[in-house]
Amino acid sequence: MKEWQEQQSALLEEINRACGQPFLNKVIGMPVINPLRASALMLAFTDQERKSEQVQKQMQAAVLIGLAMDVHDAIPSVTEEMTQKNQLIVLAGDYFSGMYYRTLAEADCVHWVGILAGAVKRVNEAKTSLHRHQLGTIEAILNAVGVIEGDIIGAVHTEKKTDEALARAVRQLLTADRLLREKKQPFILFSALKQHYETDQQVLDIIDQHLDDIQADLRECIKGIDSNSAAVIEAERDRLFESRPLRLVEEG
Repeated sequence: MKEWQEQQSALLEEINRACGQPFLNKVIGMPVINPLRASALMLAFTDQERKSEQVQKQMQAAVLIGLAMDVHDAIPSVTEEMTQKNQLIVLAGDYFSGMYYRTLAEADCVHWVGILAGAVKRVNEAKTSLHRHQLGTIEAILNAVGVIEGDIIGAVHTEKKTDEALARAVRQLLTADRLLREKKQPFILFSALKQHYETDQQVLDIIDQHLDDIQADLRECIKGIDSNSAAVIEAERDRLFESRPLRLVEEG
């Protein structure tokens, strides 16, 4: 795990370096790179592949396009005027998108734009559906979250033909991370679920139930994954859920 952690830290440091734009950082703050995304991407490649500069660029690019989309999420959906800060948020998102294309070009991997294009389209469509409250069932809402958090990195796993159980575990971890964040700071998922329930507590109960389901599925996934990948999945799972109290589920 030590070598893994060193590779993850190096990847995150390189992404942070690539994202460094002093003016934007001063106005809207330094972007936060989710380390789980780095782990999820690293799991798509072998130990040897991860040492390749080209693969490192591919992973950086996938994080950058996800970051660009996250930054654009920070723009209020309805505003009376486009404030200077909102204009800068748009600029920041566009800047990270530009870094995504530049990174792939530097690695001579422009074909990866096509690999990720379908996922980017699906993520944007899922976000639009949530924002506009167009999804009529709880299952559809939760599935949309899985698309938003998992499809870009999932496209990398599909391209690399990784094990199905591993790809599913990665998606579940990414989805759980979003659910836990929405519990602390409600956003579009919470708002979409609130259309179906009267109280915030009911929404929180639904999120908790789905988190329980994810933990159960992760246990099943881990059984079918090689030991090295399983160790990473277990470590990320434990980190995510370490502060979440165990829920007693009554049987029968």
